Amino acid sequence: MIEQMMTDAGGKTLTVTWEDGRESRLSAEELRANARDAWTKREMIDTGTVTVAPGLTITGIHPVGGYGVNLWFSDGHDKAIFPFVYLRELSDAHDN
Repeated sequence: MIEQMMTDAGGKTLTVTWEDGRESRLSAEELRANARDAWTKREMIDTGTVTVAPGLTITGIHPVGGYGVNLWFSDGHDKAIFPFVYLRELSDAHDN
């Protein structure tokens, strides 16, 4: 599903190259706001929005099995697991 994944030098953007050759760029802020972990979901339920720190960056990309990645962010958040299918959904929504 994914050919390659990397961040830019500052960690502000995640670039995904898909097996079909398409390339997607997603900002750290967009990814953090759309994380599906319990902490982020709870914040969305409680406040209706997800607080994203100014200047947020991606500090780590860690594979999770063969189905996704765990992204770490500069605000200390390290629980965001993004299945590849969900990353593609975010990419498709962002590109349209």
